[in-house]
Amino acid sequence: MKQINITRDSSGNVTFEEVSIDVTENVFFTNLDTQAAHWPYLAFCDNQIGPAPSPNSSQCTVVQQPPIFQFLYGCKLHDNERGIINVYPQLAAVNQALTPAPVPVNKPLVKPVQVVSGGKSPYTITGQLFQVTDDEGKVIDSGSGVGPGLQLIPDQQKNGGITIAGTPTVVGKYQFTFTVNDGLGGNLQQNQYSIQVTSS
Repeated sequence: MKQINITRDSSGNVTFEEVSIDVTENVFFTNLDTQAAHWPYLAFCDNQIGPAPSPNSSQCTVVQQPPIFQFLYGCKLHDNERGIINVYPQLAAVNQALTPAPVPVNKPLVKPVQVVSGGKSPYTITGQLFQVTDDEGKVIDSGSGVGPGLQLIPDQQKNGGITIAGTPTVVGKYQFTFTVNDGLGGNLQQNQYSIQVTSS
């Protein structure tokens, strides 16, 4: 749940705090303005709040919208008061079994493959660990990272999640895991991924 503060500065200007959330979160309003009541209104939320220190308004459930949607809302009591709620897709692991077709060793992946979707940049990647096993399940390589020749690429500009790309250099089954935190405070921990690399 995300709190939206309503404040008044020394010049008398009232601000409805801009917030960013993912589609699973709700919002509530807190009026910190001691001089006036406010009535933030959204299509899915209609709450009047008295002057501070009034209690918080009731919780507002954000209606799910297409990815990266922006709600603009106003105040029923004051025409010049506006606020923004930015809604992002939930941070999620995708394409965890990257084995629809063999990936030839020493040749780049045909194109980067998305392994994390949603959330808001910047993305922080930690805890990368991998192992490569042969056809008998014996570990032939392991360590930090996502495997020899491969790397994770976060989209830090357009909130586009994380892809894996590169040129694999070892034949075998790559298995890897990592942790991701995003700009909304979302967290994915130790999701398991795999990809089969052949010598063809």
